[in-house]
Amino acid sequence: MTQRKFLMATASVAWLAASAVQAQDASQVEDIVVTGSRIAGGDRIAPVEMVGRQTIAAAGVADASQLVRLVTANSGSEAQVDQLNQPQSSGTAQFNLRNLGLGSTLVLVDGQRWTNSAVVAVDGSAFVDINSLVPMIALQRVEVVKDGASAVYGSDAVAGVVNFITRRDVTRPEVSAKYAVADGSEESVVEAIGGFKLLGGDLTLAASHFHRSALGSDERDFTQAERYGRAAWTAVTSYGQPGSYFRPSRNGFSPDPSCGDPAFASAYLNSPTDAFCRLDYSDFFDLTPEETRTQLFADYRRPVGDMTLSLQAAWSATNTIARQSPSLPILARSLTVPASHPDNPFGEAVLFRGRLLGAEAGASQAEFDYRTWRIAGGLDGRFSNGWTWNLSATSSRQHVVYDKPDTIGSALQNALNGVGGAGCNPATGAPGVGACQYFNPFGSAYLGTGTANSAALIDSLIGSTGLRGASTLTTADASTSGEAFVWSGGSVDVAIGAQYRRSAFRHDWSDLVNAGDLLTAGVSPDFEGDQQALAAFAEARIHLGDRIEAQLAGRYESYDGDEGRFSPKAAIRWDVTDALALRASWGQGLRAPSVYAQSGAQASQPSVFDRGAFVFVNTLTSGRADLKPEKSESLSLGALWKPIEGLELGLDAWRFDYTDQVVKESAQAIIDQAAADVAAGRSGTDAQGRITRSPSGALTFVQLYFINASSIETQGIDLSARYRHGLWGGQASAAATWTYVDTYDIRLNASAAQVSGVGSTNLNNIGRSLPRNRGEFALGWSGGAHAVTALVHYTDGYANDRSGITDASIASQTTVDLLYSRALGADLDLAVGVVNVADKAPPLAQFALGYDPVVADPRGRVFSVGLTKRF
Repeated sequence: MTQRKFLMATASVAWLAASAVQAQDASQVEDIVVTGSRIAGGDRIAPVEMVGRQTIAAAGVADASQLVRLVTANSGSEAQVDQLNQPQSSGTAQFNLRNLGLGSTLVLVDGQRWTNSAVVAVDGSAFVDINSLVPMIALQRVEVVKDGASAVYGSDAVAGVVNFITRRDVTRPEVSAKYAVADGSEESVVEAIGGFKLLGGDLTLAASHFHRSALGSDERDFTQAERYGRAAWTAVTSYGQPGSYFRPSRNGFSPDPSCGDPAFASAYLNSPTDAFCRLDYSDFFDLTPEETRTQLFADYRRPVGDMTLSLQAAWSATNTIARQSPSLPILARSLTVPASHPDNPFGEAVLFRGRLLGAEAGASQAEFDYRTWRIAGGLDGRFSNGWTWNLSATSSRQHVVYDKPDTIGSALQNALNGVGGAGCNPATGAPGVGACQYFNPFGSAYLGTGTANSAALIDSLIGSTGLRGASTLTTADASTSGEAFVWSGGSVDVAIGAQYRRSAFRHDWSDLVNAGDLLTAGVSPDFEGDQQALAAFAEARIHLGDRIEAQLAGRYESYDGDEGRFSPKAAIRWDVTDALALRASWGQGLRAPSVYAQSGAQASQPSVFDRGAFVFVNTLTSGRADLKPEKSESLSLGALWKPIEGLELGLDAWRFDYTDQVVKESAQAIIDQAAADVAAGRSGTDAQGRITRSPSGALTFVQLYFINASSIETQGIDLSARYRHGLWGGQASAAATWTYVDTYDIRLNASAAQVSGVGSTNLNNIGRSLPRNRGEFALGWSGGAHAVTALVHYTDGYANDRSGITDASIASQTTVDLLYSRALGADLDLAVGVVNVADKAPPLAQFALGYDPVVADPRGRVFSVGLTKRF
């Protein structure tokens, strides 16, 4: 039934194409297509924002992760997030238009799709890693469609589209080198691009090598827990080393007797009667991790008879090393120190709460290696009557190797029992005899007053997550467009086509993770899955005289043989006068559930508030094959005004209704519901059945699922202004974009109360940090050999909804970037820049490291110098 529907839809599209080709005349159509339409001139109707090379250079952007802060409609991206908040996807970045989700913005390169990342965010979101696309020197501009575009582009364009447009016709080779330094960190990038004639065609080659050193949390004062009196909301934990022990004789915890020793500078007690030996781990994380990235890009175009052949290839290798605490907390199970342990000071068997190593061991490291490639090819031509046609195909893949050290639960328990060590057979060995060793978890091991732990013993207790994963995408497209009808009062341009997509995703974890034997990583099964999509689409551009244009578009998509979904769109533009234009659009969209959400399983360790304290807890979120596509409806009304020569003003009011969102259930919500059930005297409830606690009552595990549950209704206004004028023998320019979010209302499920997420960090719901106002301002002047650009970035204050904090306010921030460039000769340019001229620290937020990593840049002032040589 589904195949028949799809074939009928495809046949209908083909018939319309043939009819239109026969009806139109031989007039030629300019085939310059702007993102937002399959037909030339799409920027006239769609609200398209362009970020050009000059703005990118002025903002000191060295890698794509820094682009997201230049688009005011974007919020909630994970682009420079520390290992505390981005533990499974460090080194990646993505756009998040309208804060509708990391995967709700479609990312294109020269109008074609790119594979999702081989890793996902902590909330299970699948996304395109913009760090893996193309070298920055190969980027001409970024086009951002701030409107739903599923009818034109299909799934994932719910919130809009970001299209990376690459450079072509590079007539002279260029080499560029840039060095930037901040207090505690530095970065460098060397890039080259050139254009060549090859076999009758034009070949563009580009390459880049980027390196950034780590910026540690110990390099910034605002990250330090001691600065805030080691408040409960800072980077402190009750899982310390020295640790704490549950004593059955007291039915409670006692700290390690060595906890107060000055040898343990980062261990402390909240009070002399504190039951826990706590750890200050604020020194051990990276605000920006060490990162090395090499990228290659090639674009080749040549005529083949009456056709044009296009070939494109890209390759990227990223290595990210992210520091973390010396060892991770023991979360997955409770470990027993027997009464017979020679260093046990309690005289009874006790449960160990803590970690393998303390601050004295120094930070450990997690390492991420990403390898990404993409090839694309296409043929373009024209029919004899002037219609254009296109056939294209792409294949892309990202592979990840992710290794994170973690403690092996069975090995540590054996060692606590005295049968540890690589040479010991726990089944036959005698405790503490020969190769069989005790691990001493107490502070006496470090102080020399008890059994010392050898390096070989510690090594035998540490394993790795060992993730090997991949995400792939294959696409095939066929389309045609041209003038279908023309009459004295107007014309109709039409584009129609079909698309096939296949996406696949797999994760292969180490045997230790499969068995749930790592004490923090928990249990996660291996999995693989795929998804196939078929689509047919059509778009019409209607010209009514010289003043009115309308767009009608529709797309039918079917996933894995389901019934399919139809996404329509209608838009209109009216040039009221030469100076004033009005536009409006309405559309419906969809986003298919990701392969990961349907087939995957994700272990994570979120920070939750349980029984009066912040703790990290093991969770496993399982996929569901019966997830439905997400649905959206968007509406926008806009006006463009040119009151005087050189000045352009724009206003767009927008609204999105996003329903059936696929989300990861909230661990905090399950914990809170279970507590409420207990308080009400209920037992055996669903929430209670999802939670596992140790014999001491410590929270050890929460089972979660991906579900279609949530909805978001958001609306606001985008403002823009641009002005150019001759000044002092040169050209002065000014530009501004401003996004005001009026509402962002969330329902976690159909029966839940509506919650406002605007002006909030949204830690307790599905959103991400969303300040109500964001503004970007640019002032520039260029003349002769000199050019100066100033950028001003404004972020409104907002509220922190994290549980258990004492101050929910996060202040607004305004920062200024400056760039001065000078032509030292006909072929050599110098650029000197400063990011965050006033060296402003991020506004205080009661997060673990004192700031909100989703919004704020922790680097402070960054100086840069760059040279570009043309040959």
